[in-house]
Amino acid sequence: MEIIALIFPVFAIIVTGFLFARFNVLPGNVAGSLTQFAFWVAIPALVFGVIAEQEISSLLNWSFILVYGGVTSVLALLLFLAARFWRGMELGMATMFAMVSVVSNTGIIGLPLLHALFGKDAAVLATLAIVVSIIVVVVQVLVLETVTRGEGQSVSLLGPLRNAILNPMIMAAILGVIVAALPISLPKMVVDYVDVLGGALAPCALFAVGMVIDPSAIRRTGSVVAIATFVKLIALPSIVFAIALIFRFDPLMTVALVISAAVPTAKNEFILSEKYHQAEEITAETVSATTALAVVTLIVWLLILSWVFPGAFSLS
Repeated sequence: MEIIALIFPVFAIIVTGFLFARFNVLPGNVAGSLTQFAFWVAIPALVFGVIAEQEISSLLNWSFILVYGGVTSVLALLLFLAARFWRGMELGMATMFAMVSVVSNTGIIGLPLLHALFGKDAAVLATLAIVVSIIVVVVQVLVLETVTRGEGQSVSLLGPLRNAILNPMIMAAILGVIVAALPISLPKMVVDYVDVLGGALAPCALFAVGMVIDPSAIRRTGSVVAIATFVKLIALPSIVFAIALIFRFDPLMTVALVISAAVPTAKNEFILSEKYHQAEEITAETVSATTALAVVTLIVWLLILSWVFPGAFSLS
């Protein structure tokens, strides 16, 4: 009952957003505005605040980075090879299929969820997952650029790298690391300002997620989308969970790994699919299906984690 009381407010926000959109209480463009606020303001504020207050040594959690990044990369490669050589997909479509199956919406869903449930230490780990995902997406962009320009033309790494560095989450993380490395403390008024902005992340982001949930997408999914959805919501978190148990990671790191892996497909994947005209329908349906189903699967994962690590979910 304790775990239900802990996670109920978080998922109630998502359901509230869904109901407000379903009954047209708010216009549909509100979700986009809330997401933009979360992306440009609330997430950077939270990321900067939690990193700036950490010891610099605690920010390089190589175990988390290697497991999350390694599993994500290897699984994406295996899915790409299967799609390319077993299903006969073209290079661009195989790339999109692999990426929609593993790239998580950690910034909009994972970060506010982990921060709301477990505080700043979990938010730091979620930030590491965001950094790893952005690095993986940079590689994806290079492949898509190659497909678009033709294999005979050279592709520059500078554009994707510049976009990655200018991502507000990454810029906030870099600034946070700089402050954490300096022998200074942030003034209380600055800390309070950042905390207020960061505190808006969970209600804004999760409410927006609820507004864009489309249950009909589940009925439309074909076999390719069903496989991608299964990998994203079940297989990927199961693999990182198994590795964390084998290597006896501490409860908070294990929970952060699993939840970061179990959140829906990142919406940025749909933006990339439209930009490069690759697998737009598959990407859109996967994003919609994983977002709708994750409301249930994330609760299941949290219940499993609370059973394995009951102390990590204490309300006291």
